[in-house]
Amino acid sequence: MPRLIDRRTGEERELLKPVVLIGRAEYCDICVPEPTVSREHARIHRRLTGCYIEDLGSRHGTRVNGVRLRGRAKLRDGDVIAVAGARPDGQQTTGLHMCHTDTAEVSRRNQPPPQEPAPPQDAPAGACFVFRK
Repeated sequence: MPRLIDRRTGEERELLKPVVLIGRAEYCDICVPEPTVSREHARIHRRLTGCYIEDLGSRHGTRVNGVRLRGRAKLRDGDVIAVAGARPDGQQTTGLHMCHTDTAEVSRRNQPPPQEPAPPQDAPAGACFVFRK
């Protein structure tokens, strides 16, 4: 079962649903309670051919391996997903809040991207995950 691992805490979340919504809103499957995260920020689709991620028009963007998403991208094992202004190393990110029981917590454990102002270094911003198949 594919899963996301929070880079800051090591928490693992299995992607049990065919569509997993990531955002700030309480109804999201993975809730990141930060103002830099859009209410509905990104979506992961699980299909027979693999898992795909798409940004939902968020202001601060979603990056896969440091490249800002434009449209949809196929996820590969070990890809690093950064939501909003999150740093790829997972430092200065906020904790996650799991809203729904249908996406389970498993255990603890070609163009350059556009230049954007970085969030303040002392404040948490977004979230960072590693995708595992």
